Amino acid sequence: MTSTTPAYLRSEMRRTDLAWTDWPAIEAFLKNELICRVAVHDEPYPYITAQSFTFTGDAFLIHSSRFGKLATAIRANPLVTIEIDRPVALLKAPKGQNTSLEYFSVIARCEVRLRDSTDEVRAHQYQALDKFRPEKDYSPIEDGAASQIVAYRCEIRELSAKKRILADGQYSPPGQPRAPYLRYPFQSGATLSGLPPEAFDPHRFAGK
Repeated sequence: MTSTTPAYLRSEMRRTDLAWTDWPAIEAFLKNELICRVAVHDEPYPYITAQSFTFTGDAFLIHSSRFGKLATAIRANPLVTIEIDRPVALLKAPKGQNTSLEYFSVIARCEVRLRDSTDEVRAHQYQALDKFRPEKDYSPIEDGAASQIVAYRCEIRELSAKKRILADGQYSPPGQPRAPYLRYPFQSGATLSGLPPEAFDPHRFAGK
């Protein structure tokens, strides 16, 4: 990871007190999370789908069936929006309007570079697998499998991040009284860092 803040990071938003601009923390969040939501252009409604992803620093790597709705939509318009979030805790105070959440959230506006040749897909998938299988214990990706999917390199044009964490003093909007929140943390979510060490054992398939 790098501490250099990328040029695509935007901090402008209505609730300036919720802007998350700590780039090393944002980068760690994106490398640890497992699922993103990808919104694409479609008619009459936008189309959105959940995807596993790998964050590379300047892009998100995702893939899908080359015969499905996502592939059709991206071929027609390569501009997509990607969203990743993590709820942290439920917040409650006496007033109804002070029922809220602690959370982290990232939205990225991207342009997709589509890769559909077998060699391109295979190279893309090996890069994406570095997140999920850094131990590299797998056999080569077969041509038949690579020929069934299309790979998308979603290059980031703009990215904004928000967080609300009471420990950082983010209790209430500026100018409002500090609400007496009670905090109820959620159980730890599904993240790479939550997996046990044996999930990355390079010798698990030895002799098989």
